[in-house]
Amino acid sequence: MRARSASMLEGPILSRILGFSFPIFLGLVFQTFYNLVDSIVVGKYVSADALAAVGTTSPISMLLVGMMTGFSVGASVVAAQFLGAGQKEKIKPTISTTFWFLLFFSLFLMALGLILSSNIMHWVNVPDNIYVDTVAYFRIYVLGLLFMALYNFFASFLRSVGDSTTPLFFLIISSVLNIFGDLFFVLVLHKGVSGVAWATVIAQGISVFLCVAYTRRRNEYFQFDQGEMVFDRVLFKDILRLGLPSGIQASITGIGFVMVQSLINSYGSVSIAAYTAASKMEQITNLPMSGVAQGLALFIGQNIGAGQEKRAKKGLYQSSAFVVLISALMSLLIFVAGPYLMQLFVNAEDAQVIEVGARFMKIWAPLIVLHAIQECFVSFLRGAGDSLFSMISMFFDLITRTVMAYVFALGVGLEFMGIAWAIPCGWLLAALCSVLRYFSGRWRSKSVV
Repeated sequence: MRARSASMLEGPILSRILGFSFPIFLGLVFQTFYNLVDSIVVGKYVSADALAAVGTTSPISMLLVGMMTGFSVGASVVAAQFLGAGQKEKIKPTISTTFWFLLFFSLFLMALGLILSSNIMHWVNVPDNIYVDTVAYFRIYVLGLLFMALYNFFASFLRSVGDSTTPLFFLIISSVLNIFGDLFFVLVLHKGVSGVAWATVIAQGISVFLCVAYTRRRNEYFQFDQGEMVFDRVLFKDILRLGLPSGIQASITGIGFVMVQSLINSYGSVSIAAYTAASKMEQITNLPMSGVAQGLALFIGQNIGAGQEKRAKKGLYQSSAFVVLISALMSLLIFVAGPYLMQLFVNAEDAQVIEVGARFMKIWAPLIVLHAIQECFVSFLRGAGDSLFSMISMFFDLITRTVMAYVFALGVGLEFMGIAWAIPCGWLLAALCSVLRYFSGRWRSKSVV
């Protein structure tokens, strides 16, 4: 493959954003396959309890992975702004500084996850009938944290300099390997939950190896001579300012979901399995919006860096209109086909899981449009350098979801379905916060160039 780059500073706005975002969207699709395929394979070929075991670790995994991937995305905005401003000499030290930080941070999280795995599962109230499988899956999963951190590092920075195709290519290879690995470990070796965890780690390791081999040969920004792999303390301050809020945002979101998961676990393994499948469908509906939003953030970063504010605003408006349309189609699909979508994850004999999951999705499906608006405006703020407030708006989403889940479930008496009602409440508040911040204009002073 040949390294590809795309300038966001000229040409048709929406087609430029969508053309750049499409490989990102496909990358998100295949990245979602990691946990999605794990859930489908164990739900279909092991048991609904196995699906619950894999699902109950998802918020905890989101917490750990979010710390690293959020930092990579935020740090890549620094590189995008340097590219837009023509300061290409600062891109390499930005990449190397981020690499050294993520390397040591991911190793620290890996050790922490292994040491505290049993305690964590007790803290989130994992039922006894799935406890052993849950701990086994989680311990193997955290062994792959370094690979997850490094893949997202390469993907984020390649996108920031205009190459959204290469990360997709390697992710597709890794995802296909993960699918076959899941089937091999479960159907041939009969390793159950542990098997799908090992398949994920191995596939991610191969993905990172391919990224290293390719970028060293084909991308100038990753070709470091002796003495160039530096840790630049001055640049690290800018990277922290944009990257740390994104990492904290993702980790705080994970904490909130861990707190909600504890509530979910109190309703038993049927509810856990139903929530696992329904939350996977929520992730799938978010994929088009997240893909456009990530492309938009880099579009904004380049144009703000080049002083083209008017073009940046047009990109926001056109992208928002597009994702609102997509969200409406997603809402209709889930509302109409909910029970059939649930059967992707469990067998038809698990009728109670299907019924509970379908009812759960019908509650939040009509309001996905709120999340679409939130994604676009938060991405604009992040691309403009206002990462701290983008973190704050997502923090409101987290707090609202968590608090309202307990209010609706325990206070109002809606029990498990109260958790579903809390989801659009979080979307609404975060959307309002990000829209108001945008129209305030205070993001204009946050650029690094």
